[in-house]
Amino acid sequence: MQEPSLPIQAPAFRQVDSGHGVEWWSTAWRWLFHRGATAVWIVMGLIAILIYFLLHVFGLFGSIAANVAAFVFSGGLMLAARKTDEGTAPSVGDLFAGFGQSLGPLAIGGALLVVASLLVAGAASVAGIGAVVGAVFGGLAGNLALLAGLGATSLLVALIALLLLMPIGMAAWLAPALIVFRKLPPVEALKASLAACWANLGALAVYGLLWIMFAFIASIPAMLGWLVLAPLMALSTYAAYRDLFEAQQAALTPGPSPAAAGEGS
Repeated sequence: MQEPSLPIQAPAFRQVDSGHGVEWWSTAWRWLFHRGATAVWIVMGLIAILIYFLLHVFGLFGSIAANVAAFVFSGGLMLAARKTDEGTAPSVGDLFAGFGQSLGPLAIGGALLVVASLLVAGAASVAGIGAVVGAVFGGLAGNLALLAGLGATSLLVALIALLLLMPIGMAAWLAPALIVFRKLPPVEALKASLAACWANLGALAVYGLLWIMFAFIASIPAMLGWLVLAPLMALSTYAAYRDLFEAQQAALTPGPSPAAAGEGS
């Protein structure tokens, strides 16, 4: 008789203040430029960006494959970030480390995110088309108020779609790290990432606002700044994972008692 499997326990995380959103970026900057692996990280970022955009050439299926591959690449980048954190030089091959033992869970996680995003996009499209059709028929019937309200309705649909995409993004952010380091199944990793991000909205908001500013700056010199921003994004994601999940784990791990320390000395 097969024994029932135990339920998977969600990993504990901690709540931090909003200032940690700045610390995640500053930590990433320090790792990128002071650990002797700057060139490797830039090359990994360039390869990932090129593959991502090249896959979009193949239409809808290429776009789906690109987003799933991006999630798998994120797993490899998290492993490279761990090496950088520990003072070990990563290699360009680490970018593809997610295609190893963790490929299945990472690919499933990426596919789930694609499905969720498509559902939101589909619902927004249906609502938008409905608003347009209603406004046009209202205009033909002489109700110009409906036609005039089309812009406000479209803006509302876009806002609702954005609000629905936000939790999907929060679920995606730390899930690759949870899959490769904690060996969580895809659904559990997505849920844990969403819960941690939701509990730390202040830090996440600061992090996001800084990302918007950095993305604007990186886009000015012919998008060349993204060669630096892309690795910074990966390293700052790992910094956030380590801060929220591993610092909590270290705090829960009991250290040696004073008596035991005295006996060992």
